[in-house]
Amino acid sequence: MLLSGIPILTRTAMAFCAIEDVGKIILVVPANDMEYCKSELIEPYGLSNRIDIIAGGNQRQDSVFNGLSYIRNTLTAGTDAVVLIHDGVRPFVHREIIKNCIKNVTPSEACVPGIGIADTVKQVLPDLSVQRTVSREYLYLIQTPQCFYLNPILAAFEYAIKTSFWGTDDASIFEHFGGKVQVIKGSKLNIKITTPEDLTLGELYLSKIQG
Repeated sequence: MLLSGIPILTRTAMAFCAIEDVGKIILVVPANDMEYCKSELIEPYGLSNRIDIIAGGNQRQDSVFNGLSYIRNTLTAGTDAVVLIHDGVRPFVHREIIKNCIKNVTPSEACVPGIGIADTVKQVLPDLSVQRTVSREYLYLIQTPQCFYLNPILAAFEYAIKTSFWGTDDASIFEHFGGKVQVIKGSKLNIKITTPEDLTLGELYLSKIQG
């Protein structure tokens, strides 16, 4: 889908291409869409030299594992790398969030951006009746990119496969493995475009910053 004339996925890739610390971008897409992504979303925007396109799996977790394994296979044996795992539909990620994730990650600790919850949070029963009001003091909405060292996060994914664990994000897989996750400041503008309303907000934001 287009966002002010440019595909959302292309805008997201551009955000990472603009960061000098990012050496390579691995775009993980459905196998049947690989050629389309290359010819329509990447090459026309001059991004080919920074991006490799590979096939994903049945679920998001499978696709991320494919991407991590691809990186592992491109590195010299025994080496490690910092990896950022990002949603393709978060095109407004700010360069400072990306750089702060890289700055704060360590081999033993992951780094993820998040924002504190401002609304009241209620836990409900299946019939949507309120069971209790949850304290929001230590609750955060977690965003991407989520940053890890490659070897520990790959080990975490392999452990998740072994234990049949499915996480809602990559940090939860790292937590399941026993890893520590640190939250840094995210941004309310780092929206995930998943609904028509999100697309409208994205268009409005672009109209403001583009004058």
